[in-house]
Amino acid sequence: HEFIDPEHQIKTTQFKFVESFLKETDRIQQIGWHYITDISWIFSHAEKWPNDFKIFDAGGGKGPMQFLLAELGYDVTNVDLSFSKPDISFANRYQMTYRILPSLSSTNYLDFMLANKKASTGIKEIKNRIRNSFFYRILSERRYTLKQEKWKNLLRSKNSGIGQLNWIKGNLCNMPEVPDNHFDAIVSLSALEHIPIKDLPLALSEINRVLKPGASWAVTTSGTEKPDTWFHEPSQGNCFSTKDLETIFKSEPAFRQSADEILKKYQDCTYLEMNLPKIYFKSGKYGMPWGKWDPKYIPVGIFRQVSRSDIPTQIHGI
Repeated sequence: HEFIDPEHQIKTTQFKFVESFLKETDRIQQIGWHYITDISWIFSHAEKWPNDFKIFDAGGGKGPMQFLLAELGYDVTNVDLSFSKPDISFANRYQMTYRILPSLSSTNYLDFMLANKKASTGIKEIKNRIRNSFFYRILSERRYTLKQEKWKNLLRSKNSGIGQLNWIKGNLCNMPEVPDNHFDAIVSLSALEHIPIKDLPLALSEINRVLKPGASWAVTTSGTEKPDTWFHEPSQGNCFSTKDLETIFKSEPAFRQSADEILKKYQDCTYLEMNLPKIYFKSGKYGMPWGKWDPKYIPVGIFRQVSRSDIPTQIHGI
């Protein structure tokens, strides 16, 4: 594992690639305060994977990682607690499937997320009626497609096609309906820290079960410079110590780093501060209460090297 260095990420071609995707497809305001550095870090590993890889997205929700991968031709299966039936705006583009696992049960984090969605029920009902109208659905699908195609036209290299997205509403700690040894790789964008520590070994066991032996990892979560793991109340997430990253995730440090220095880099990162999504200024919850720039934890990347020796190098430029 490694603490994700924002200064390094912002200078990379992968960051510019991800930034273009988020901006051109209007996702830049829909991401967490550090997600752009996380996504560019994940992409720096995933871009080397063959397009026939079946990718498992652990707790991806409606986040951008799965859509970026699908636009690059990868088939992605996303298991998350909070799914509802996908909008037509991207259901048709990605030939999406959707199912609810019979094994699904509620969790404290799901209850937390649902509680934050109940405040404006009446307004949401009106919006849902509009969104379900025939003409809105057609217009929405058309607009979505145009945005994706505009971004893809910026690519220097031609892509082989659009991958399929499969949404599964289920609990990562218990998903017996998902087959063993099925996926070539896993991505996860800042999701595993929301699983209670007592349940995390169950989730990791299930994840390992559905992955093929030697599968590739490109997973981000939250870390800390402190000696012990602690719970960040606003974002409802654990911030893992180096010791727990090694013992729980079985992930050794990739190289020597100073966690204090990396945290300071986030605190001093003008780019991330100036591009903080507007949602943070409207709430005292989530990762940056009331929009006050004050990073308390450090994004961490957990990776495994690709084990297949015949994997071709893939370059996706802008």
